[in-house]
Amino acid sequence: MPDTHEPGGEGEFVILPDCAGALAPTAPGTEVLATHPSGRPLLVGVLHGDRLLVSHAPGGTVAVLGFCPVDRPLLETRLAGARTPADLQKAASGLPGSHHAVVSSGGTVRAWGTLAHTRRLFYDSGPTPVLASNRADFLGVGTTALDETALALRMLLPGVPHPLSDTTMWRGVRALPGDHFLELTPDGRARTGRRWSPPEPELTRAQAAVLLREALSRAVHARVETGAVVSCDLSGGLDSTPVAYLAWQRAARLVALTLTGLTSEDDDTGAAVRAAGHMPGADHRLISADGLPHALEGLFDTRPRHDEPFQGLQSARFLELARLARSAGSRLHLTGHGGDEVLTAPPSYVHTLIRQHPLSALNHLYGQRGLRRWSVRQTWQLVSDRRSYGAWLAHSAQHLRSPMPGQWRIPPPLWHQTLRLPPWITAQAAQAVADALTDAARRARPLAETRTQHLALENIRTSGRIVRLVNQLTAEAGVQTATPYLDDHVVEICLATRPQERSSPWEFKPLLREALAQTVPSGMLQRSTKNDMAEDVHTGLRGQRRRLASLCDDSQLARLGLIDAEELRQACLAPQRPGPLPAALILTLNCESWLRGRASPSHRTATGVTVPGRPRP
Repeated sequence: MPDTHEPGGEGEFVILPDCAGALAPTAPGTEVLATHPSGRPLLVGVLHGDRLLVSHAPGGTVAVLGFCPVDRPLLETRLAGARTPADLQKAASGLPGSHHAVVSSGGTVRAWGTLAHTRRLFYDSGPTPVLASNRADFLGVGTTALDETALALRMLLPGVPHPLSDTTMWRGVRALPGDHFLELTPDGRARTGRRWSPPEPELTRAQAAVLLREALSRAVHARVETGAVVSCDLSGGLDSTPVAYLAWQRAARLVALTLTGLTSEDDDTGAAVRAAGHMPGADHRLISADGLPHALEGLFDTRPRHDEPFQGLQSARFLELARLARSAGSRLHLTGHGGDEVLTAPPSYVHTLIRQHPLSALNHLYGQRGLRRWSVRQTWQLVSDRRSYGAWLAHSAQHLRSPMPGQWRIPPPLWHQTLRLPPWITAQAAQAVADALTDAARRARPLAETRTQHLALENIRTSGRIVRLVNQLTAEAGVQTATPYLDDHVVEICLATRPQERSSPWEFKPLLREALAQTVPSGMLQRSTKNDMAEDVHTGLRGQRRRLASLCDDSQLARLGLIDAEELRQACLAPQRPGPLPAALILTLNCESWLRGRASPSHRTATGVTVPGRPRP
């Protein structure tokens, strides 16, 4: 286990089957966190900033790792009468918070993470016994080969679609979907099963607002320990501001961080200052962007922190802000990440709405078209398309190298946003991605019955995966990043709300406004704009052209045959125009940076446990 950071951040662990050849901790700081009823090790690892709740119920052992505002007596009450793995799973499901859950009964283990992928599980498909972990690299490094197709998929814009998003960087290592459980059998094998299905979106806004108010308040309040110093983002936006206020209600001291000077037309700072005025005693700190690493600095830092390429562009800033929060005494940093994804429905909701409520749909369609500048042709395509998800994937595979959409008329999402590969990817790599999409299309099933629910879940999972990587980053500073909007209970409530009442072209996040109208000062909920961070990105690209181009020297991606290094270099040096190419550039350079970190001498080893019959790296 790494010992480079203070206690903080998500723990790191391996789940072991209840069979002969159980692992034993060998690295300093690594310990047995929970045992099977048989006495064999069940969980081996390090907790860092996570909480661990273990109950040895009559039916077996239940372990909850992460944030869960439930004490042992209440957990044991829930588990009373549970005798089988399925019973224990049912009893342990639905616990509030953000955590992993592991149950062991009768030699069988069942485990799962979160719906939003903020807490993930991975498992290998190699020789038995099958192992599971919350870090893909613990299973992959030193034992299996790099999956070059999975790496090429990470360069796909705007992201990797379901079900290929469950691939990892290592062959033979799979990610468990958030709506599934993993079962490890007594003979050391593994299978998966569904544990959750998306709810029918039947709640009115008024009904959902009551539930959301309670769930979001609990998600924030329960995280703030008595007497603790807590930090938070206070961007001035409608997502982070209510979270900051709810934290201020409970924290002994709240340190609110606001970045300033990110754009020339910055109206975030004024909104944040006004919000801070509603929180007497809060330690509000205005932090100039000039005093932080620039937006692209993390691309040049190849220290191995992540088990997949980072998906954003501000990794160095996240780490520096975490250090500032830690220096102020905070070990928990609350953010509004995920708010956009859970509080607003994808505009594809009009595809379903026009078939259910045509008159109402026309109003929404008119508004969405004007808001998003769709052409008549694009609008008709959105409402008339009847392809299955598999057919859409197969069609996308055939057009990956078509020109990227322009800035002003980005096509509306059908099952997903339009998929494109950057121009510097090689023909070989592009074919591998196309083949992977074509193969997935033959068996793919959408995440939900309607396009809106499917894409909403896709967006929520993407946000959760980014948050998970941010948490891996901030853990190095001893700070855990928490995202209350992505807790299972909050996600479920928002998905259960009618899309046309969760989202509207005429109102900005109406569900959140109604939910917190009686809880948060009205002045905090008046914001109806959102700063465009594109200026910050383009400033970074302009200022770092030559340094970015230097990453093409001895490119690891080029060595693997995935990109044309010279074409990427020219893209780095060329003026960056508005549109999707800067995002594609950043995705590719994140892959390059991750590969370099993986190859560096400081690359982390496995968990510090010895796997019988498997060589340690």
